Order: sequence, then structure tokens, then C-alpha cells
Amino acid sequence: MKDYIIDTDFDLKKIKPEFRKIFELSLPFLNTRHNDVHTFIVYQYALLLLEEEPGAPEVVIPACILHDVGWSAIPEEKQLEAFGPVITEHKLRRKHEVEGAAIASKILKDLAYDPGLVPRIVAIVDGHDTTRGAKSHDDAIAKDADKLFRFSALGFRIDTDRFNVEAFHWIRTLREKVEEWFLTKTGKEMARHEALMREEEIVSL
Repeated sequence: MKDYIIDTDFDLKKIKPEFRKIFELSLPFLNTRHNDVHTFIVYQYALLLLEEEPGAPEVVIPACILHDVGWSAIPEEKQLEAFGPVITEHKLRRKHEVEGAAIASKILKDLAYDPGLVPRIVAIVDGHDTTRGAKSHDDAIAKDADKLFRFSALGFRIDTDRFNVEAFHWIRTLREKVEEWFLTKTGKEMARHEALMREEEIVSL
């Protein structure tokens, strides 16, 4: 696998010009749950996956930018019950997808984004967490990019902190989930690569 670096220092100028306005309009909805940096990292993984996997960037990238805007509709004190290793509020988990699909649709229509692509993008947002299989290869890439955040250096630190789990236990859990979670060959390879990096970092502490 070729070397790559995931940038954690978010700046709107780092987003490709053709997608920058989508990200800009999404930001007010990403001011919760570390979703601004989460989305920036997912965006980077999507670009890397698209180098190896057949997909439409004009669908995948907007979907990745918009996928979590719906968390803005969920009270922050309830969010940890709707995602993570122990989910007790499945209705709220689903609600963030439904609300996100509506917000994504409005943002894309306000930008006069290609009307032939909007339904494909919104369909990925609507179901990105609660459906296991892929509706399309674009959907598979977006799902894999989203899950790779958990394996990233920053995502791993955020999750062990907010879920209050021990690092070795969490990395073992993530490694065991690779085959279940990831839908593309490249996604699986990247997840295993990132997991190995996290293990090496833990051992070196």
C-alpha cells in the first residue's frame, strides 16, 4: 500500500474548489460531535479510496461531506446514545440520517448542483449508518470512508476518550470488525494498515 498522510488541521481552503462551497454550507450543521474534523478526515479517505476504487467523485465526495449534517438535529446530550459501541437510541440514529438527507438536499438544490446527481447523493446520506450493504459502489466507498475515521490516529483518540475504552481493547475490536464493516477491497486494506499503525503507536507509548 502506498504511503499517505491524513491531515487533521482543517481549513476550508484545503477542500477541492469544486466541493468547497458544499463544505462551507455544511459547516453550521457540523458544529457538534467533532463533526467538522470528522468530515474533513472522511473527505480525505474518500479521495484516497477513489484513486483505487471505481466511483463517481461528483457523487461520493458531496455525500461524504454531507453525511453527518443531520446530527445537528439531535440534542448533544443524547448523541452518545445513538452511535458508538453501545447504541440505545436507535430511533435517534435513524433520525440523524433522515434529517441529514433533508438538509443535504436543500444545500445541493440551493447550490444548483446537478439535479441528476442530487438523488444519488441524498440516497447515500439516508442510510449510511443503518444499512449494512451497499446500494451502489459510490455508497460502498462513502461508507468505507466514514468508517475509516475510527481507525485514523485522531479518530481513534477521540473514540477511546468519548467511549471511555482502553486503547488495546478498542484496537482489537476495530480489527475484528474489518470484514464486517468494510465493503471495498481498498477499504479493508486501508483499515488493516491504519489498525497496525495504531497498534505500533500504543506500544511505543
